[in-house]
Amino acid sequence: MDDCQMFTDVHSKEILSTMNSLRKADKLCDVVLKVENKCFPAHRIVLAASSDYFNAMFTSGMKEKDKSVIELHEIPASVMGILLDFVYTEIVEVSVENVQELLPAACLLQLTGVKNACCRFLERQLDASNCLGIKVFAENHCCQSLLHAAERFSLRHFNSVIENEEFKTMHFDEVESLVSSEDLQVKSEETVYQGVITWVKAEEPARLQYLPRLLAHVRLPLLSVNFITDVLDSETLIKTSHACRDLVDEAKRYHLRPDLRDKMCSRKTTPRAGTDSILVVLGGFGSHQNLVDTVESFCSKTDLWTKLPNLTRKRRYVSAASVGNKLYVVGGYDGQSRLSLVEKLDLTQEKLQWETVTSMHQRRGLAGICVYKDQLYVCGGFDGYSRHSSLERFNPITEQWTMLSAMATGREGAGLVAANEMIYCIGGYDGTNLLASAECYDPQMDQWSNIPQMATQRSGAGVAVLNTMIYVCGGYDGTDHLSSVECYNTRTNIWTTITNMQVPRCYVGACIFQGKLMVVAGYDGKTLLDTLEVYDPSQGTWKNMSKSMTISRCDAGVTVIRPV
Repeated sequence: MDDCQMFTDVHSKEILSTMNSLRKADKLCDVVLKVENKCFPAHRIVLAASSDYFNAMFTSGMKEKDKSVIELHEIPASVMGILLDFVYTEIVEVSVENVQELLPAACLLQLTGVKNACCRFLERQLDASNCLGIKVFAENHCCQSLLHAAERFSLRHFNSVIENEEFKTMHFDEVESLVSSEDLQVKSEETVYQGVITWVKAEEPARLQYLPRLLAHVRLPLLSVNFITDVLDSETLIKTSHACRDLVDEAKRYHLRPDLRDKMCSRKTTPRAGTDSILVVLGGFGSHQNLVDTVESFCSKTDLWTKLPNLTRKRRYVSAASVGNKLYVVGGYDGQSRLSLVEKLDLTQEKLQWETVTSMHQRRGLAGICVYKDQLYVCGGFDGYSRHSSLERFNPITEQWTMLSAMATGREGAGLVAANEMIYCIGGYDGTNLLASAECYDPQMDQWSNIPQMATQRSGAGVAVLNTMIYVCGGYDGTDHLSSVECYNTRTNIWTTITNMQVPRCYVGACIFQGKLMVVAGYDGKTLLDTLEVYDPSQGTWKNMSKSMTISRCDAGVTVIRPV
């Protein structure tokens, strides 16, 4: 018969249990730990095996090596009892009452298990009233995981954090670290400004010197003109500071001189990467040649994909946009006909459900859509018979559509974007030719004009605007599914080519998410995609987003909601 090694996992537990009983009976103990005049008998071998602190004490040349009684300082007797129980049982009970004494003691004695248990406990206790204090506590005791968790919490809940007293007691360096962070998640820079003013006014004479440095981290050009003129201009602390007035004047110049914005583009004019945003992907064409009614959303705050209510019917070739907290899905193809149907999902409602609103004047599949001054503009598309050149506008307040001037060319699969007080319709298919041409609409004059054409004809490209630059990503040129990307400067009227996407994408969605250009899903010529790529203009590089959608699709509606 062959020899067989047998293993049992109870042996070590039985040894520890027996040694714990011996400790409590003060038998075979060879050392006494004295804390606050209270004695704790223990076994050197158990302490050394559990703690690097005791291991070094008993195995090196430290003076305590051979002492029978070792006095420990900076540790309460009640905490010493808890730590010894852990050493002999591997169990520790952490509570609100003991954690602030238990964690420093565990760090001192290098009991990693207790330290980690305390960090996990504190991480579960994080809220807007204590996250800043816990962050400092974690930093003081070199608890990196807790430090990062507290920091993430403070960045994600900044609007609530600044309402608590803890925020007003922070040191300048800590406040500056918060308000300067690219990952700060706020609905608008108004919140950052209010945080800065709140902190300065809490101890105004002493902190006034820091106002210009903190205000420089607020992205003032992203504030509305009304907020700048009504709030900033009337703030006494700003009016009495030359440096602060200069910052406000810079923001005013950004609004008053749109012709100079290209030269003024900087970190201050770019939304923070952490700005609270929700990416929504609706409908489309899915696997097994099925139309899709699934709506999924990705939240920058939770870093998670979640489901929203399904569309009322499966459809592809849909267009989507958002105004405030309302999400609109427009037109599409349900497998039988192109649709003029328009539906709305109000994300402020407790029970989310799609609601039908006034239909468009024309049926449209693969229409272009954009938002300009809180109204929807829908252009082009295919009704099953012809490619539209028409443009219509939807007022979300009256829920009425208005027909506007038509383009020179009918276009299906074109991109429609608002940039620099104008609306641009780019590329597409006119029923005979794939198009490199583009047209520009002036909403004030209700007139279209031609702009220079792209280097490549494209239909089904993803189109989005970042800092007055229009990016046209992928699409189909009649032969190939494209990975190439062209960029149009609305100031110079010049097209340039930038770095290709990592994979070809046709019938792809494009948007600006957390301050960066993002392309969503699409078709690479062989496979439907569930991936997303993000382009960083400052680096000139594309990279895959780590979390893909739950389903692969193309022809989907894509939009971003920034909750208000």
